[in-house]
Amino acid sequence: MTPRLTIRLTTLPKVAALAALTATTAIAGPDDNSINLVWEREQTTLDVYYFTDHTGLTVIKNVYDTLVDRDPETGEYLPLLAIEWDWESETSLVMKLREGVKFHNGEDFNADDVVYTLNYVTDPANKILLLQMINWIEGAEKIDDFTVRVNLKEPFPAALEYLSLGVPIYPNEYYAEVGTEGMGMNPVGTGPYKIASFEPGREYVLEKFDGYFEGGPKAPAEVQTVRVKTQKDTNLQIGQLMTGEADFLWRLSPDQADQLEMMGKHRIERTPTMRISFLAFNVHDANSPFSNTKVRQAVSHAINRDSIATNLVGGGSKKLETVCATQQVACPTPNVIYDYNPEKARALLAEAGYTDGFSTSVAGTSFRSITEAVIGDLQQVGIRANLDSYVWAAFREKWVNDNLEFFHSGTGFWGLGDASIAFGTYFNDMPQDLSNDPKVNALLTEATLSYDLEERTALYAQAQDVILENAYWVPLVNHVVNFAFAPGLQFQPQMDEINRFYEARWE
Repeated sequence: MTPRLTIRLTTLPKVAALAALTATTAIAGPDDNSINLVWEREQTTLDVYYFTDHTGLTVIKNVYDTLVDRDPETGEYLPLLAIEWDWESETSLVMKLREGVKFHNGEDFNADDVVYTLNYVTDPANKILLLQMINWIEGAEKIDDFTVRVNLKEPFPAALEYLSLGVPIYPNEYYAEVGTEGMGMNPVGTGPYKIASFEPGREYVLEKFDGYFEGGPKAPAEVQTVRVKTQKDTNLQIGQLMTGEADFLWRLSPDQADQLEMMGKHRIERTPTMRISFLAFNVHDANSPFSNTKVRQAVSHAINRDSIATNLVGGGSKKLETVCATQQVACPTPNVIYDYNPEKARALLAEAGYTDGFSTSVAGTSFRSITEAVIGDLQQVGIRANLDSYVWAAFREKWVNDNLEFFHSGTGFWGLGDASIAFGTYFNDMPQDLSNDPKVNALLTEATLSYDLEERTALYAQAQDVILENAYWVPLVNHVVNFAFAPGLQFQPQMDEINRFYEARWE
């Protein structure tokens, strides 16, 4: 869900040595109007409905288009593939579509593509993985060649937010012919970039789509080619940046960002985001200490979140008291707050019958340094924990099958700026809800149906109170993401962590 950035660069000579080791002829830059992004993530498919990592949103925004776009700075919803929309009722949205749009393979975009896409992804038989993006949609119907009706299962106030980010439109004829395997390897969209090549888990290459329509909120791309390459070793990433093999690094550790900034050659951006880290528990395993509320509350008091924010995340990160990102619409102010109090944590453990503490494991996939800090804090109150490290796919499989007892994870909420994604993904009897509290579920169901923002926020606040009182989650910190750019590369990162390459340019 989030990358592991745990290797620290301790000396500037070490950086220089790495640059020497990785020195190659620069393959990207202003001379050929291209960008090389190197990151730790692995893109295993380009059929984004079957890919749950946040990095899939970069593919969505560049290769595909959605019906609606959202200005990442103002939050305003803008016409993209749909030029007008009107609510017929609380569960019926009529959308007028843009004419003259073509897919990368030359297929004309029209209502058939929208209806096909929405009806395909909402069909349970197709078993898409990005369920949280579309599980509010009943289906779609064609009114005419450029008008569709989107039918909702029930009132859903965040509909436009979800349509603006996580619901790309596919070409009906092409997808019906090649299926998810073909789309995963050779995707066809209407976006400002098309896929030139793809090596799953290693690299994909974007080429500017010369046929991209003008007049929409996404301008035609200025950079001709973008190469997105996987490199697990973050020190080697830095070496590639220094030699010119890479122009763009994402999610640097604070130490790495600081050292590159000291060297003075590359532009460093520290961007506050909606990404958060948290701890969670399987509370229904009667054989686990974490089935005891007092034990979970003890963990909440044991973690020095201020220290994690300052020393491990940096860049203005702060401890988190909510189960949603504070920038999200309808994210409520917290009423239940746990201070850092090891003495109280030890007392709660004693009340729960664990005077001498106990041994356990903490599962995690990324930001290992944070998990290790959590383990160190738990040790101070008598909870002896080992780290079980997983790749994301295995971790998620265990999570949704209730096979994780206690874990550290994180989320960027897939870039969605509405609190419904937090409560609707990790609670309310969803696959990743390990608490499944009936009171929480009832409050969230009621909130989901309300178009009154004040009422919805108040209901989320009540649900959050129950979640935190019972310590089903331990919110840890919000994340600041560090970027590094080659000299002359103009690009502005956004808090949703979506890399909109069509906005990049060389000076």
